Amino acid sequence: MHNPLRFFRELLNQPAWVTVWVGVLMFVNLAGVAFWSESLAKIIVAVFLLSSMLMMGLYSAFGFQRILGLGHVLWVPLLGYLLVHLRQASGAFAGYLLVLSVCIGISLLFDIRDVWLYARSGRSGH
Repeated sequence: MHNPLRFFRELLNQPAWVTVWVGVLMFVNLAGVAFWSESLAKIIVAVFLLSSMLMMGLYSAFGFQRILGLGHVLWVPLLGYLLVHLRQASGAFAGYLLVLSVCIGISLLFDIRDVWLYARSGRSGH
C-alpha cells in the first residue's frame, strides 16, 4: 500500500507539463464553486471530489502508475451531462461549462491511453 499523502510529492516528480495539467484540472473543476447557485455546479464539484477519492484509492493500491486514469471514470457520464446542459446555459456559466468540457475531454483522452497501455503491459508507466 502506498501512502496517499505522497501522491502530490510524486506528482511534482513528473514532467512539468503533467504537474501543470493536473493543476489546471483541479482549478477548473473547483471553479464550479463560483457558480454554486447552479445545481450543475454542485454536481461538478461533487464528481470532482468523488473522483479525487477514487484516485487516492487507486494510488494507495498501485502507486503512481497509468492505472490512475481510471480515477476519472465518473467524468465520462459527467462530460455527456455537461454537453447536454451546455446548450441551455448562458453567460459566464456557459463559458465555464465549455472550458470544463474541453479540459475533461482532453484529460479523458490521456486517461484512456494510459489505462490501455497499463492493461496491455501490466507494468507501470509514467
